[in-house]
Amino acid sequence: MAKNTATLTTRRVIFRDSITFLSLTAITVVLFVVTLFLFRSFQQHRTELAKRWSDRGVAALQANRPDQAVTCYRTALSYAPGERSYELNLAEALAQAGRTEEAYNYFIGLREARPGDGFINLQLARLAATKHDAQGAVNFYRASIYGDWEGDGAKRRRDVRLELARYLIKQKQLGPAKTELLVVGGNAPDDPELDVTLANLLEQVAAPSDAMDFFQKALVHQPDNQIALSEAGRLAYRRGDYSTALALLERAVKRQPGNEENTALLMKTRRILQLIPSETLRAPERVDRILIDRAIAKARWNACAMQSDVSQNSLQSLAARWMDPDATASRSALLHDSDKQKAALQLIYDTEIQTSQHCGAPTGDDALLLLLAQSSATKGGSH
Repeated sequence: MAKNTATLTTRRVIFRDSITFLSLTAITVVLFVVTLFLFRSFQQHRTELAKRWSDRGVAALQANRPDQAVTCYRTALSYAPGERSYELNLAEALAQAGRTEEAYNYFIGLREARPGDGFINLQLARLAATKHDAQGAVNFYRASIYGDWEGDGAKRRRDVRLELARYLIKQKQLGPAKTELLVVGGNAPDDPELDVTLANLLEQVAAPSDAMDFFQKALVHQPDNQIALSEAGRLAYRRGDYSTALALLERAVKRQPGNEENTALLMKTRRILQLIPSETLRAPERVDRILIDRAIAKARWNACAMQSDVSQNSLQSLAARWMDPDATASRSALLHDSDKQKAALQLIYDTEIQTSQHCGAPTGDDALLLLLAQSSATKGGSH
């Protein structure tokens, strides 16, 4: 009997302990579930707050209030520490707020984690340029070009290389800038807009031949591209390639007759082609043009002599040359003597150059003859 009583007591104790254990377990589970729910709710609330502050930062930047955006992004990061998009936004906001040193240091910190990030290196290049650190800017630009990009990496790298070329032009580093531009042109798809951009930039780096190549490339794919026609025509005119300029400007004016600048330049081009005593002309026509040009230059000399001190050395020498019998050589004499033709042309060109220095800038036909004179001097010979 005593044994049964002990067994029953033991069973009751075990049952009570089991109930207690199960109760504690259930309470623990409930507390865990409640804690987990509260934690997740708290985390979700923090995420929502971070997103809300980030959106405020975006709105502040759009409203051109970068300082306010800095505060918003800092607050967003306090709710979502280490969120890369917010960190990048904060760094950009610092840069837009003019807090260059802070932005630079912030981006440097971000770069330590991702040294090959194209976007971060691009931002550092721009900030280094703002800090007048030319070598640093170039290094970061190159790191950006060869870095990692999300999305259309080829286009982004091309855009960065163009930006680098523009920066090098500002730094007067025309040789390296030209190299970057030619790399872009060599790797780019057929894109007339890009070709025109490259042509304009190549002009700035003193590469007119390359510039003309890209203008012509644009016109191959878009023969009616008004910008390419106009700018290529003006470039050809500046280079002294008046036949090419005429063809391009005629097309430009035909498609846009209301463009006064193109129309005026076309008229100048036609006139200068009438004045050029080209060696490719038949002798009678070449001599006729020399005589027309000589009359224009003589009138310019007469007008200049009346308002200037001819006793000056350069003008005195020019006056003596106009008094020489060769200055009035007849058509027949010129026609049969190529040396007299060259001497007459030299007198014409020297007159236009020297009178422009002593009597002000020429106009009309004299201005066109001055262009021919300067072109002749550059080429080291006559037209």
